[in-house]
Amino acid sequence: MPIHRHHSSSALRCIALALILGAAGTALAQTRDAKIGGMGIRKCTEWQQWKETKNNENRAMAIEWAQGFISGHNIFARKGSEAASSVVADVKVLIPLLDAYCQKNPGDRLISGVAEITQSLGGARFDLAPKVTPAPPATNPRPENKGKVEL
Repeated sequence: MPIHRHHSSSALRCIALALILGAAGTALAQTRDAKIGGMGIRKCTEWQQWKETKNNENRAMAIEWAQGFISGHNIFARKGSEAASSVVADVKVLIPLLDAYCQKNPGDRLISGVAEITQSLGGARFDLAPKVTPAPPATNPRPENKGKVEL
């Protein structure tokens, strides 16, 4: 019996550690810009090509990514101080909408299409454009040493 209790306390410690790390990750995520990867960065031309060549595996992975993106929206998106409306996009709805978006916008990334679809289904509006921070002004720290080499 003591061995079982030891495993239980170890499991509780692991859960507590996961919660602490999760909270720290959430706090960190609030202060950093999000980076998008995976299928979302693929272009609509690839989505269309997968359809034409019947590459259902890549299309399925892209749809899974899209549904994960929508789930993230449902958890984190806000309209002012309130949570945004949840969006439900069944595969039977999502695939034709993404097909139509990509046909009109072949040079766009899948994330742009999924974001537009999410918004059209009642989700929050958000800007996918990367935030550009101005570069600091160039300075010449020691102009008096111009042309001199220090050893």
